[in-house]
Amino acid sequence: MRGRAAVVALAVLSAGVLAGCGGSPEATEDAGLLTLAAPRDLVAGAQDPYFTHQTLRVWEPLVTVDDRLRPVPALATGWESADGGRRWTFTLREGVRFSDGTALTAEAVVANVQRFVRIAPRQSAFFSLDAGMEVAYGKLGEVRADGANRVTFVLREPVADLPGRLAGFYSMVQSPKAFTASGDFAGNPVGTGPYTLARWVKGQQAELAANPHYHGAAPEYKKIVVKVIPDANARVAALRAGEVDGLIDKGALLSGQVAAVAADSRFRVVRSPSVLTHYLTFNGSRRPFSDPRLREAAELAVDRAMVAGKLLAGTAAPGAGFLSPVFGELADPGLAAAYGPAKARALVSAAGRPAAPVTILISSAETGQFPYADVAEVLRAAFEQVGLPAKVTVAEATKAVMEAGDYDVFLSAYSVPNGDADYLFRRFLRSDAAWNVERRLGYRSEEFDRLVDQAAAETDTGRRRELYRRVQRVLAADRPMIALAYQDNPVVTTAQVGGVVQNAAYVVDLGKLTPSG
Repeated sequence: MRGRAAVVALAVLSAGVLAGCGGSPEATEDAGLLTLAAPRDLVAGAQDPYFTHQTLRVWEPLVTVDDRLRPVPALATGWESADGGRRWTFTLREGVRFSDGTALTAEAVVANVQRFVRIAPRQSAFFSLDAGMEVAYGKLGEVRADGANRVTFVLREPVADLPGRLAGFYSMVQSPKAFTASGDFAGNPVGTGPYTLARWVKGQQAELAANPHYHGAAPEYKKIVVKVIPDANARVAALRAGEVDGLIDKGALLSGQVAAVAADSRFRVVRSPSVLTHYLTFNGSRRPFSDPRLREAAELAVDRAMVAGKLLAGTAAPGAGFLSPVFGELADPGLAAAYGPAKARALVSAAGRPAAPVTILISSAETGQFPYADVAEVLRAAFEQVGLPAKVTVAEATKAVMEAGDYDVFLSAYSVPNGDADYLFRRFLRSDAAWNVERRLGYRSEEFDRLVDQAAAETDTGRRRELYRRVQRVLAADRPMIALAYQDNPVVTTAQVGGVVQNAAYVVDLGKLTPSG
C-alpha cells in the first residue's frame, strides 16, 4: 500500500525521532498499521485543556453529535431534565475503563467538569474554554455524583438543551489521575477511546496505539500514525505516492482537488455535510462598515452561488441564514442568498465611496485548507465593481490584527464544538461576547441579546425553533457577519481502507476504520 520511500522513512523514525517503537521495517508494514495525514496538528500538548483533538479518539465525551448535530449518547447512555431545565442528570455507560485500567465513575466525570470550571478561561488549539463556562454549562450551581453511574448538573438558570451544549469537547472525560493541580496534564492523556497516544512529535506526527481496555469493539488497526502536512498539494502528493493511506480533518482536500482525486480508482472520497461555514465578519467599529448601508452593499456585491459552485468547486452550498442547514429545524429556510450589484452601487453612492481601500483579511493558515486567496480576490473585485475599493491582507496572527482593529472584513470558517446553536450566538455576537468586543465587530442589539437569552432557556422545541429563526432574521437585517457558504468536508482514503464515517463536526471515527482488501 505504501511505497519504498515510506518504508525507509518509517524505519528512520523508529530508530530516531520515535525511538522505542522497535521492530524492523518489515514488521511495521503489516495490516495493523494505518498512516494518515491532516492539515494541522491534532495534538496540542499538556497545557491544552484537551491535549488531543476528538478526532484521534483518545478520549470520549459524555455526549456526541450525529450527522444532523443532534446530541446522541457516548459515555452517557441517556439523560433527563427536571425543574424546567435547571437540573440535568446523565446516566453513564457501564463497564467502561480508562486506558490505565481504572473504572469510569460518576466521581471521575465530576472531577473533569470541576477542572474545566477551575482552569477557564484557557485557550486551546481546538476550542476555547470560556470564562465562567456559561457557553458550555450555563450558570452552573453544582455538579455532583448521584451514585456510581449518574451525574447531575444543577443550574441557577434553566438551559433548554444541556446535552447539545455538552456534546464533544465540553464533556470530555479523562482519568482525574491525568491532571495536575494546575489543570495541566501530568503526562499523556488517559481516556476511554479506542486509541491511546503512544508518541507525539510536535508539528510532525502522532502515533496512536489500540487501547487494550476499550469498552467497545477493538479497532482493526492496531496502530495509526497521523502526519501533519499543512500544504494541501503536499498532502495529495503524499497520498498519490503511497506515503499515506488517507487524508482527514477539516480541509483535508481543497475543493479544487476533490474531482481529480475522486476520479482515481485508487481512492475513495467521502463528502459529508458539515457545520463548517465560511463567514464574512465586518469591523463595525469604524468606517466604512459602521454604516449598515455599506455592509448591505458588500453583501449584495458577492455572488455566493458562484463562490460555492466554482471557487469551492461544488463542495459547498451558497450561504444565506446564519445557521448552517445541518442545524435542521433551527436553521431558517426562509432566508436566501442575496445578490444585487446594481442595488449595491446605489447604496455606496448614497453612503459615500470610501476614500481608502477596505481591507479583506484572511489567515495564512487557512489558505492550506480552503482556496481563500482566490475567494478573497473575487471579493476584492466584486467590492470594487460596486464602488468599494479593496485590498487583500494575508496574516498569520489574524487575532492580533483584528484586536488592533486593522481590518474591515474578515474571511474565515467557523464551526461549533457541540450541537447547540447558542454557542455561535452567545460566544460570537452577543453584545458582551468577548469575540464581538475584542475583535471590533461593534455589534450591539438589545433585541438580538433578548432573543438569544430567551431561546437558551426555552424548553418547548417549537417555540425555541421560532426564537432562533427570529434571531437569524435580526442578523440578516443587521449583517455583523454573513454566511458566505456552507461547506461539505471531503476526506479521502485509499481503496484498501473502509469504514469511513464522518459526523457533522468533521470528526472521522478512527475506531471504525477497517482494512477492506
